[in-house]
Amino acid sequence: MSRWKAATIHLFISLLVVGSVAAYIIYFWYPPALIQMAKADRLLMLIGGVDLVVGPLLTLIIYKAGKRQLKLDLAIIALIQVVFLSYGLYSIYASRPVFLVAVKDRFELVFANEITDKRLAKAKLEKFRSLGFTKPKLVGAPMPSDDKKREAIMFSAVGGQGDIQTMPEYYVDYSQMTNSLLSNAKKLEPQKNLSAKDAQVMRLAAEAYGKNPDEVRYLVLASSRKFAVMLVDGRTAEIVGPVNIDP
Repeated sequence: MSRWKAATIHLFISLLVVGSVAAYIIYFWYPPALIQMAKADRLLMLIGGVDLVVGPLLTLIIYKAGKRQLKLDLAIIALIQVVFLSYGLYSIYASRPVFLVAVKDRFELVFANEITDKRLAKAKLEKFRSLGFTKPKLVGAPMPSDDKKREAIMFSAVGGQGDIQTMPEYYVDYSQMTNSLLSNAKKLEPQKNLSAKDAQVMRLAAEAYGKNPDEVRYLVLASSRKFAVMLVDGRTAEIVGPVNIDP
């Protein structure tokens, strides 16, 4: 076997592995509309670059039919790829989106490294006491009426310890927030803080999601990394999908 053929086979295997991993990550954690917002694009490119370029390139350099230590050399290259891939996957896993939190007038995308185990344990509902492995859990987080609790939340946010969206003790079913969201949702048309271009992008996105743009509304989708918008059904507040626009 020639070194070019060996490198090509190595590249094919790497594509299969990296492609499978990337497909899972994009389907569950970072759909295209959220990749830039969550700043996951660079990490995905790094993982792909290392495993798709470095591995096959090293195989091309060291491969020689009949070489005494060829198997050991290939094993070392494979180990290097596994180490880099494992590190990249751990980094993505540790900062994956775990909750999509509806607050009064917007959505907040919360990442795994923003919620402590101590806060998770305080969740009133069992289903909110753990971080998922697939798509972020859709929840609501109404501001409490108690002044002391509101004050504690404010001081936590100001002190950099997280706002209400990172406090599972206040999580409720999403259905309890729909009326508040709909009262703050806006039409997909040019207005004071929305250009005609961005409005058109959202209308096209609504159509791509299989919805009539005139029946869809939008709300800000915020996170600690960047902003986007979330489209919702104008009557039920059912999630339509995110759009990569900074409102």
